[in-house]
Amino acid sequence: MAVGRKQDTWSKERGYVWSMIGSAVGFANVLSFSALCYRNGGGAFLIPYIIAHLVIGLPMLFLEGIIGQRTKLPIVSAIGNVAGTPGKWLGWLAVLTCATIGGFYVVLTGFAVAYTYFAAAGSLSFDSTHFFKEVFLHDSGSLTHVGGIAFGILFSTLLVVGFTWIVLSRNIRSGVEKLCSIFLPILAVLVGVFSVATFFLPGSMEGFKHYLIPDFARIGSWTLWRDVFGQVFFSLSLGLGIVTGYSRHNPDTFSIPRAMWKVALGDFMISFVSGWAIFGCIGFMSQRSGIPFSELVSSDSAFEIGFVIFPMILSQFGELVARIIGPLFFFCIFIAGVTGVFSIVESVAGNIEIEFNKSRKRAVTIAMVLITALAFPFCLGNGQHIIGSLAPMVLGNAMLIGGIAEILLFLLLSSVIGNEAIWFSGSRRTYSYYSLKFVVLPVLCISLLGALYQEFSGTLSLNELVRWSWLALVLAIGFVLARKKQTAVQTAL
Repeated sequence: MAVGRKQDTWSKERGYVWSMIGSAVGFANVLSFSALCYRNGGGAFLIPYIIAHLVIGLPMLFLEGIIGQRTKLPIVSAIGNVAGTPGKWLGWLAVLTCATIGGFYVVLTGFAVAYTYFAAAGSLSFDSTHFFKEVFLHDSGSLTHVGGIAFGILFSTLLVVGFTWIVLSRNIRSGVEKLCSIFLPILAVLVGVFSVATFFLPGSMEGFKHYLIPDFARIGSWTLWRDVFGQVFFSLSLGLGIVTGYSRHNPDTFSIPRAMWKVALGDFMISFVSGWAIFGCIGFMSQRSGIPFSELVSSDSAFEIGFVIFPMILSQFGELVARIIGPLFFFCIFIAGVTGVFSIVESVAGNIEIEFNKSRKRAVTIAMVLITALAFPFCLGNGQHIIGSLAPMVLGNAMLIGGIAEILLFLLLSSVIGNEAIWFSGSRRTYSYYSLKFVVLPVLCISLLGALYQEFSGTLSLNELVRWSWLALVLAIGFVLARKKQTAVQTAL
């Protein structure tokens, strides 16, 4: 940490756990998880998902958590202490990736704000596809056609930005910890109520059957396992320095294994219960519409379920009930989104605070200005197409690079982190250590090589040029930032 700076800490381990669950639980849990389950045969997705949580998710949470708690530094300074300027370059890649994700995450959270209002006002159209794409998104139809500004999205995004700045500019206890300790229990209760209520919907049992009964023929599919690993990595915010950013505020008395078990369990339970409720609702809609269950959702987009299918379901309840259920559902999505935004901004601001020796409030302000600037293009008519172009890089390759670097530099090359008590049970190494070394590292390397092969096996498309141009730009910026004069205290690693 910077010289003379008092370390800001969580007041209770419980607050840290709730905040970590808030970081983990996001659109990936409430919407993407259900979309991936739907695409991969419901129950066939659940079994690998549990395995991936145990084999990949928990060990990576242990590693990133202990890095932050042991060093008291954000990812750039921590990795720089191990690998010098090249390490800082990798650290800034993670931070700039995080900022880019934050740019479209605040926009997507703005979707939830807007739809909470639409549902409460009863202004959602029966033709939910047209309303979402044409009226709300002002979809230009292609990446190359910019289109106009979607002012409703822009306004909702600015509301999310303002709320986030108010929360994050406070110290970690009165800001993030307090809000997450309120919001996450509310989210758990609301999701639980929704899951119970779906029992009473006609046709919901058909949805539950698709959700719980696995098609074992699908479990051998490479696509399913790829989706599972990607979902776990993204859901738990791994490879981006986010977990390290929160964990640097831990007192040494916090137990990383105990906390991370709770985080992984909370992340899984919110995903599972949300999927239960959404599959029940899709079963209900299937019966009411006469459309077969397997044909009701026509695309792989998570937002089709949230902002197209669910408004269609609401229209079946009548106006009064829809005005109650709708705002509660979209408020759940808002909580999942905004607590994820908190963790993203905390990660970016923490690195600015330490590396440039800024006050917390100033660092948060700089981070919010950067993320808001990055958010603006996603409020244009081609915003969703830009997100689609960038997603394989910022939500894929960059996270894989971050995870590989963390395992190599901290677990295998750092004598301090690699020999922490968390990796031992008596005199023997734990399963987490061996899983990271012999399972997670090879899986991440193979996944990265596979992604690169797929990218370059054919002619580069415009989408691929956009994401590789983005990577070249952030690497150049990261190189400049990595060479700045060191301001952080060196930690023995």
